[in-house]
Amino acid sequence: MNRDGTTKLIKMNLTIDQRSNYHKDDQDRAKFYLWYADHIVYGVFGPFIAVIGLIGSTMSCLVFYRKTLRKKSCSIYFFVLAVADLLCLLCIQIHFVLPVYNYNVLIKTNFLCKLFVFGIYFSFDLANYLLTACSIDRALVVLCPIKCRKFCRPKIAYIITTVLIIVIALLNIHFLYGFVIIDVYHRPLDYMNKTIPEITRHCHCRTDVIPYAKFFNIYDSYFDVIKSNLIPFMIMIVCNFIIIVRVFKSSRLRHSSRRADIITHRKSKRKHEKDRQLTLMLVGSAMAFLFLTLPTEINDIIQSHGNKQQITRLLSEKRNYFITAHLATLSHLNYAIHFYIYTLTGEVFRQQLVKLWPISICWPYLIQAIRKSRTTRTTSSSAKSINNYKGTRMVNLSMRTTAAEFTL
Repeated sequence: MNRDGTTKLIKMNLTIDQRSNYHKDDQDRAKFYLWYADHIVYGVFGPFIAVIGLIGSTMSCLVFYRKTLRKKSCSIYFFVLAVADLLCLLCIQIHFVLPVYNYNVLIKTNFLCKLFVFGIYFSFDLANYLLTACSIDRALVVLCPIKCRKFCRPKIAYIITTVLIIVIALLNIHFLYGFVIIDVYHRPLDYMNKTIPEITRHCHCRTDVIPYAKFFNIYDSYFDVIKSNLIPFMIMIVCNFIIIVRVFKSSRLRHSSRRADIITHRKSKRKHEKDRQLTLMLVGSAMAFLFLTLPTEINDIIQSHGNKQQITRLLSEKRNYFITAHLATLSHLNYAIHFYIYTLTGEVFRQQLVKLWPISICWPYLIQAIRKSRTTRTTSSSAKSINNYKGTRMVNLSMRTTAAEFTL
């Protein structure tokens, strides 16, 4: 009996040790997930995205505000889109980056909590629908270039932009009521030694009004995905497909027809080139929108309908936070790279970019420096080739003289 009791006691101690080691491993992994998501993903990549986005969106505003581009309705949408991108980047820094550095603006007052939650939803929706409006504008220009002159004008673009701002603000105005600062209880990371839950303040959906809590759960899981991602992307896909097909057909007809007038041919070629550049800009922006924002929405749906018992575990909670941080940062990149897509795909945009006064002053010196470096490389390579040629000739002559002496 004593041996059996001792054996059982040893087995119980081993089981307890194994469980404690297992919980310690879970605790260490949870700490790593939390540290990496906060300090690397949000703390490092967040400011980097903000810097490149701030530079790019500011340059886009300056380019599209030029007099030559303000005459086109498409440029009006791109200009307001750049402003919306700046607002998106500001809200992203306040929501995700500043709390990592122990400065959380959202929990200062209820007003700031409501304002910036409304701001992030409003700016994301506005940016997505401005890109959609621009796609519709270009599709109408390609489909019916004569009839669309009544609609594809800067004045109409200003009206549509104003309507979009009002409608999107009304759709998201409920955040000004539904979000407040509340105390949230968290399980501590060192839950083996600490049993008392940790209390932190969060800007969160209010829990004292149950109907609104249910409404927000449905809104954030279904309606927001359809409104902010699915509808804009489907419209952009259809419009860009129409633009690509029409431009491709017009280019084939132009190449197959006889060129009677050289001036007319040059004008049509120039117009075709502008359509092609705008098409590339829109397609690039639409593809970036799809690949960078859609995974985040899919992840939100999966997590909101996942296993609730699995989420209650600390390790699963931090792992989900780790995955969400990566996908959210990927979606934030969408609002920082529009300028670089325009620069790579649109020659018209590059031409106007070079004409900006800071770049126009520095651009000649930059071109001159590039040409000098190329000429020095060319001269050095030519000198090397000449020296190599002389060296091979000297070797050949020495070999010939040696062979002649040997023959003699």
